[in-house]
Amino acid sequence: MKQRDAASLLRLTLLVLVPLWFSCTTDYYLSSGNLFALTQNLAVVGLVTLGLMLTMIVGEFDLSIAPMVAVSGLILAKTGTDSAVVGVLCAVLFGLIVGLVNALLVVRLKVSSLVTTLGAMILLSGFAFWIANGQVVPYNNFDAADIVDQQWLLLFSPRSLTTLAAFVLVALLLRFSHLGRDIYATGSHRRSATMSGVRTSAALYFAFATSGVCAALAGSLLSISLATGSPTLGNTLLIQAASAAILGGVSLGGGVGTPLGVAIGVLVLAALNNGLGLAGASSASTLLVNGAVLALVVLISGELGKRLNSRSQHRVV
Repeated sequence: MKQRDAASLLRLTLLVLVPLWFSCTTDYYLSSGNLFALTQNLAVVGLVTLGLMLTMIVGEFDLSIAPMVAVSGLILAKTGTDSAVVGVLCAVLFGLIVGLVNALLVVRLKVSSLVTTLGAMILLSGFAFWIANGQVVPYNNFDAADIVDQQWLLLFSPRSLTTLAAFVLVALLLRFSHLGRDIYATGSHRRSATMSGVRTSAALYFAFATSGVCAALAGSLLSISLATGSPTLGNTLLIQAASAAILGGVSLGGGVGTPLGVAIGVLVLAALNNGLGLAGASSASTLLVNGAVLALVVLISGELGKRLNSRSQHRVV
C-alpha cells in the first residue's frame, strides 16, 4: 500500500468515525433539519475549496478567494435586485476577470502566485468595503432565496446540487480531458512539462479562472440565502478551504489531488464543525480542534505510508 492509499484510508475512516461519534454524543445530529443545514454549508465551502484545489494542483495558491466571496456577494446585492440571475452572472463574470488577471501576472510576468493573490486579496478587501460603504447591503429578493434554499429529497437544495454538479464536471475534466492531464503535469514538474509540449499556460489560466468563478458563485449564492451582502462575508473561508484541501489529499507541492478526495475532506471538516457546534464548543475551541485534526492526519498518514512502503520493500526482498 502506497502512502497516498494510506492517507485515503485514513480520510475514509474519519468520514465514518466523526459522524458516528457526534450522533452518539449529541442530540439532533442525524435529524433531517441538521443534515440539511450541513449540506447547505457544504455547498459554499465545497465550491471555494474546489477552485482552490485546482490552483494547488498546478503548483500555485490563490489567497484571494475569501474577499472574492465578499465582493461577489455585494455585486449580487447591487445588481440582482430585479433578477437574481443577472446578479449571479455579474458576480461570476467579475470572478472570472479577477482569476484571469491573477493568471496573467503569474504566467506572463512570472510573479509568484502568493504575491499576486496577496495583492488581489488586499485590493478586493478594500473594494468590498468601498462599494458597501463599510456596511451590510440588504438583498430583498426573497423569492430567489426561496428557490436557492428549497429543500429537495430532505437533504439537498439547488445550492448544494450546484456544488455537486461542479465537482462532477471538474472530476470528469481532470480524468478524461487533455486539459486535465496538462493540469497535473504542470503541477508535477512545470519545466519538464513545458519542454514536453504540455500546455502549462492554459492549465494555469484555467486553474485561476475557475478558482475565481467558484468563489464568486459561492459568494453570490450565500448572499442570496442570507439576503445580505457584507464586506466581511466569508472571512474564514480561506482557512476552511485550505484545511479541507490538504485534508483531502491535495499536495502543496502540486501535481496531486482529486475532487473526490477534496469532497471527503470538506465532508469531514463540515461534519466535525457541525458536531462541535451542537456540542456548544466555542469558535476558539473549534479552530483548535480543526488544526489538531489536520496536523494529526498529515502526520499519521505520512508515518503510516512510510511503514507500509517499508514493509512492502522487505517483502519484495
